[in-house]
Amino acid sequence: MSMKKILFVCTGNTCRSPMTEALFGRLIKERGLDSEFTFKSAGVYAFENDPATGEAIEVMKEEYGIDISSHRAAVLDHDDIMDAWLILVMTRRHRQMILDIYPQAADKVYTLKDFAEVNDNNPDVCDPFGMDYNVYKRCAGEIEELIIKIMDKL
Repeated sequence: MSMKKILFVCTGNTCRSPMTEALFGRLIKERGLDSEFTFKSAGVYAFENDPATGEAIEVMKEEYGIDISSHRAAVLDHDDIMDAWLILVMTRRHRQMILDIYPQAADKVYTLKDFAEVNDNNPDVCDPFGMDYNVYKRCAGEIEELIIKIMDKL
């Protein structure tokens, strides 16, 4: 059986999607599902090889003990979309941007909150870029809660 590829997408691939990728990686391993899934992150407007933001690196290390300092941004590309079994994006706008170019991917592109079946006041995961440590910490906490819900659906 081939591994199912999950793709996490945000804007620049330096904050939300690398944190999501790292948290998913930890949880998938803890649940013994790492032989069933492969995963990566990318950005719709990423600058190839940009590092994760200092705040994202710090929050992941301090709050979760996960080192993402070697992360380098990747631009979302055709192969990513075609190869993915599931594409989880941070915002409705990210979803629409993908579907504008790849309408055939409609059945596999979801926002994190939609796939986790979370209905709150904001359907998007807020972008912490340019904000302080506490905003990143809240963002990572929200992502972790969503990933836990998503894991239960895989």
